[in-house]
Amino acid sequence: MSIRRTRTRHSAPAVPAAGCGLLAVRRRARVRSSVPALLLLLCCLLIVPSRLFPAGAANFFEGEISELIWLSFSGRAADSFERVGVLLSHDPNDYRAYFIRATCYGWLNAVNPENRRYDNQFIESLDACIEYADKVNQKAPDFGRSLFFRTLALVTEARFKAFRGYSISSRWTTRAVIKAADELEQLYPEELDARFPRAVFDYYWGGSSMAGRVSQFLLTLPRGSREDGLKTLQECAHRGDGTRLWAELTLLDIYREDPANAEQALHSAERLHELFPDNAYFQVALADAYRERRQWVLAEAVYRSIQAKALNRLPGYDDVAFEISRLRTAECEVKLGKIEEAFGTVREILLANPINPEWIVPWAHYYAARVYRQRGQFKRAERACEYALNGVDYNDLHKVSREELETIRRLSENEK
Repeated sequence: MSIRRTRTRHSAPAVPAAGCGLLAVRRRARVRSSVPALLLLLCCLLIVPSRLFPAGAANFFEGEISELIWLSFSGRAADSFERVGVLLSHDPNDYRAYFIRATCYGWLNAVNPENRRYDNQFIESLDACIEYADKVNQKAPDFGRSLFFRTLALVTEARFKAFRGYSISSRWTTRAVIKAADELEQLYPEELDARFPRAVFDYYWGGSSMAGRVSQFLLTLPRGSREDGLKTLQECAHRGDGTRLWAELTLLDIYREDPANAEQALHSAERLHELFPDNAYFQVALADAYRERRQWVLAEAVYRSIQAKALNRLPGYDDVAFEISRLRTAECEVKLGKIEEAFGTVREILLANPINPEWIVPWAHYYAARVYRQRGQFKRAERACEYALNGVDYNDLHKVSREELETIRRLSENEK
């Protein structure tokens, strides 16, 4: 069967019949000369180190790992744990699975970060990620990905140690962070996700005091730029690929630390709660954002929603989320002047006497003092303040309890 060629005004010029033989000879010569060139190119691709052509430049998180991340962000850390176990049973050297396992332990402590129950498991998982990622050969196709996870695990561990107060250990870890971050950015100079680990370092180790800067200089410790770190984190949150969710989570933590960023904290919490409506940490963050802005009605509504989910045993909504939300509900009721409702909520807390978190009951005594003062029961209010002062001092409890005690005694004197 032949294909009829129809000439148009866009067709190539016709070749004179007399030159057809010469054209055919030249064409065969080009084909013969292209074969060695193609073989040479293939040989070069095999010989040149794979680091020059990194695999998965824009896919540090892909396949089942991406699904596991979404699952853990959805508040289903238990399901993620189970699937991570399956991955490790098939490949005990899967550094990605160890990192996801570490984040699962992190989610278990997210609502109450003061809890140290899973600290050892968290660090062990990060160390395993670092160890197995470091064993990947530089010429292996997934070397770039392993380097990314190793850098991410290093900066996560350094940040965690700093949070727990292990300052010296944390700062020494940052030396390895910077070395790995430099190598990662050299490997992926145009990849935004590759800049995420350094951005975390830059922000959290970029605002040292003068004494801290001197010690960094004397000990040759690296120092970041907080402004650059924040800018890159915001960029990752807007147009990052695999790091977008991690950047948004990091920014939420940053904004929640500073009351001056209450507006940004609210927007971040709203977006993440909209994406993951059944993640207890994001919902608590949303309620706390309303509370920070003194929007007590909205805060109370969200706290009550958290309690309802906890009572219905929704995954991720444990007793800690329930007790924190119930205490915050009492605070909202006091602020709104709903004294009888507040008294009922505080009474429920004191009767239940929860021990986790350990600061719930002392703060409940403080709100009991506020309720008794509003009722004019100054003796009971004074006694409740003393109970609060005898409890653990969390979030300036003792300071506000002493101020409340002074107010109670002053009002009591005026009554006489």
